Amino acid sequence: MTRKPFKIFLAVLMSGVFLTQTVFAETETATENPSIEIPVPQSTDPPLIDDNGDTVTTEAPETQPAPEKPARDPALVKEDGLVFAGVASLFYNNTLLSEISPYLTDAEKDWELRATAVASYENFGISQVDSYLNVRDKASTDGNVIGKMTNHNACEILEKSDDGKWLKIKSGEVTGYVSSDYILTGYEAKDLGKAEAFEQVVINTATLNVRSDATEDASIWTQVSGNERYDFVKNVGDWIEIELDSSTGYVAKDYVSVAFGLNTAVKYTPPKEEIENTLRDRIVSYAMQYLGGRYVWGGTSLTKGVDCSGFTMKVYQHFGIYMSHYSGSQAYEGTKISRSQLKKGDLVFYAKNGTINHVAIYIGDGMVIHARSTRRGICITDMYYRTPVRYVRFISE
Repeated sequence: MTRKPFKIFLAVLMSGVFLTQTVFAETETATENPSIEIPVPQSTDPPLIDDNGDTVTTEAPETQPAPEKPARDPALVKEDGLVFAGVASLFYNNTLLSEISPYLTDAEKDWELRATAVASYENFGISQVDSYLNVRDKASTDGNVIGKMTNHNACEILEKSDDGKWLKIKSGEVTGYVSSDYILTGYEAKDLGKAEAFEQVVINTATLNVRSDATEDASIWTQVSGNERYDFVKNVGDWIEIELDSSTGYVAKDYVSVAFGLNTAVKYTPPKEEIENTLRDRIVSYAMQYLGGRYVWGGTSLTKGVDCSGFTMKVYQHFGIYMSHYSGSQAYEGTKISRSQLKKGDLVFYAKNGTINHVAIYIGDGMVIHARSTRRGICITDMYYRTPVRYVRFISE
């Protein structure tokens, strides 16, 4: 059997990929969103919602059958606004593995799957910055900042300014203008995109239980959000191990999709300096200067690398506020507050099996900045990317 028919088949399957989104930016110091309205869930443990909008039992949603989904083109699988190449989805279901194996080496299969991360972009671009790139609402440094791109974020290039200095882009949920100096394009961009692509897990429900082991009898130690993507670790039977930050856990395969993808921009609007210049604003603005920085376990250098508690410790230390270099201690060194009292600059804590093991700084609008993991570095995420367990204030009102 020749390889040519299979390559044609593979090319067709790869026509679907992550649906890209738009964004615009250029590098400079960041500040915080003026809005501090806190979204308050109705209960401590939000219910799981299936694809039909029905509530699923919180105790063991993995035991429920996967919701029926409409028939789709076998070469294209679409889940919740994200497009996955059929080749990736079929491969993870082991349906295509036997057909690919005779023709491609493992390295070739890996490279072909990585190619799906850029294949859906008509005009692919990827950011190249040391820290972050501002996305603005117009092609000028006078434009308002509406988002941030960190290094190697993917985007669709929509248009180029007449002078060539600005690009209109779409990246994730952000569409705007960025300096063309920091966006790589063409074949070089596609090669870099393939090299940087990694396996991502998308949650196909509003929230999903994370278990301590790959069995429905294992304890549920947190929930993850359908608003975030998580790093794939490995397949374990009917379960997938995911990386949340420095912690990993197991989710049921029936409720997730897996494919190669790239990080994209996040929405962020800093406060107006002439209106808001409180200590809270300054703390958040200072923390934002290190967006895109390195995560290093045990690290305490904002420039060379920090872990989650090292990040909060050093940011606060800059303003004469001191705390221990351990999230479990920080959680009890400040003043405990309720979720409804949370304001930007306060700390949000997370736990595994009852033990505090991660901390982030609240920046407003339901978002946090934190030193998340080796792959993600210092980044912005939804506050509910995993279930918060404690809120603490170090700032005197």
